[in-house]
Amino acid sequence: MIRSEHRLAEHDFRRRVVVPDRLRRVSDAEYLDAARQMLRVYREGIGKQRQTLHREVETCLERLGNCPPRRAAAFCKLLDDLGEYRSDAKAARMLREKVFAFGARFHPLVERREGIFESVRDAVRQQAGETIGRPWNEIEADLFADVLELQRLKSFPDDWPPEQLLSLYNTAQTQAVLFRATRVRVDAMQDFKTILRHAKLAGLMHRIRPLRIGDRDGYRFLFDGPQSGLRETTRYGVRFAAMLPKLLTCGGWQLTAEVLGPRNDPFRLNLSPADGLRSVLQRESQFDSGLEQDIDSWWRRAPIEGWAWQRESNLLVRGQTVMTPDFVLRHRDPATLIYVEVVGYWTPEYLEEKCRRLREFVDGCAASASSKTKRHWLLITPAKCTPEQQRRLAELPIPTLSFDPKASPRTWLRAVGLISHA
Repeated sequence: MIRSEHRLAEHDFRRRVVVPDRLRRVSDAEYLDAARQMLRVYREGIGKQRQTLHREVETCLERLGNCPPRRAAAFCKLLDDLGEYRSDAKAARMLREKVFAFGARFHPLVERREGIFESVRDAVRQQAGETIGRPWNEIEADLFADVLELQRLKSFPDDWPPEQLLSLYNTAQTQAVLFRATRVRVDAMQDFKTILRHAKLAGLMHRIRPLRIGDRDGYRFLFDGPQSGLRETTRYGVRFAAMLPKLLTCGGWQLTAEVLGPRNDPFRLNLSPADGLRSVLQRESQFDSGLEQDIDSWWRRAPIEGWAWQRESNLLVRGQTVMTPDFVLRHRDPATLIYVEVVGYWTPEYLEEKCRRLREFVDGCAASASSKTKRHWLLITPAKCTPEQQRRLAELPIPTLSFDPKASPRTWLRAVGLISHA
């Protein structure tokens, strides 16, 4: 991410909307060639100091004639993050102590011998290298490795395309606007589990409400932090920003953030996949285990008429705990749901947590189930289970089946007593 001092955004005081700085493919086409040059500066700049690389990047952007200093500084920060610099504060300090202690005996140093001044700089440097046991050019490169501007580039990726650098810039400017956000709302039609997982990893509190847009069911996620209930605060802005790259890999969402602008006036940031931002992160695998993928393929080869098969399409909420069943089977006449949960791993900790959560949510669904919709649970396990695993699963108050790819999906309906709906 870039820092707050790199942020560029337009504030519409009439509509109270904030629009982050964004480079566009057509109107800002000249930046594509500039991105190639900046990447070349870093790829060919191994061993150069950070401040030298920054000056060369600024030179590339100055040729465009319309690049604000903040934009150039943002590109330098992003390129720095992609590379790796030599940085060892302790080693640099110890090296300076050795060099300065040695050089103090020859003070003052001169470029060439003259009169009473006999300590020639280059000769003393050579002696210092021989005493320390390293060539002077290596000593000089590491002497101030703890000073940010003087650190030298150690490595830089060879395969980073210029288009991706521009996408990274656009995303980073949006993240920088989120630094000033007080709360964030995400309306999602899919990928609920991914959104929740990364909100938790970012340390955000959440509230969830069912949402219906047209004929589609979704959820509204409200994200903030513990102190948001006491006062309006931007202290969770970095966490909001950290969640954004993963949100960009999802589909069917709309983000609305409440952001403080100039003079701490309230503004709104609107964002959706239609804005065209691209994440450098990869979309998560659709399945959490090979067993889930096998079960999904098995159903799709022989679906049962009248039943809709959906993956992670429902969120179940109990207090502060949320669960997303792996699959949901829906039948509209009569209205019936079957939550299908898959046991894909067998570590003792995983099995204990799975059983605990299933008990909590099965009991919760039974207590709060609507009279109009019948809800059932089905647990599917791998074909091979140990006696201890079978015993633990048998204690659960839900039907359990071992996955048999040769059996018909009708066995699921039979297991939950719904064969008449097939």
